[in-house]
Amino acid sequence: MKRLSNAFSYVFSDNEWFNKVLVGGLYLLLIPLGIGLIMLNGYLVEFISRNKNGDKGMPFWRNYKIVFGKGLPKSWFSLIIIVAVYVFAGFINIEITIPYAILSVTFFLTVNSLFITNTFDLFSIFVSCVLLLIALSIGWMWIVVGWPLLIFLAILVQIHLFTNPN
Repeated sequence: MKRLSNAFSYVFSDNEWFNKVLVGGLYLLLIPLGIGLIMLNGYLVEFISRNKNGDKGMPFWRNYKIVFGKGLPKSWFSLIIIVAVYVFAGFINIEITIPYAILSVTFFLTVNSLFITNTFDLFSIFVSCVLLLIALSIGWMWIVVGWPLLIFLAILVQIHLFTNPN
């Protein structure tokens, strides 16, 4: 429980946390186009670096060339998954329900985070999946603003859990 509270306090200790989470939420909406995933992964790589170095605060988004450059090599696996889903969905006419979509997105974002951090900690995976499920489940009530913000916030907490054993 202390790890979870440390993860939340790390994110909220940044004076500009809301603006950074807002931009991350906007990129989250662009994941289906690919560019959002690359930018998010680049930001998460920089977030991990700052986190491991003990730096206070989250990285800025304004260094978009650096963020893109760091995100591109970490995104190939997730981009392949996105393309496979598009191809699969094109061949099979599947009715996607809200619960199915929530579980699928939770699984995808967790696998993406595991790929970025190269970790496998069962406690962190369980807690982060629960956080993402909650964010995805209640975030839809505030479609435009709340959903992407809650999910990106949950991803930041998830990454902090994966990269900080304490």
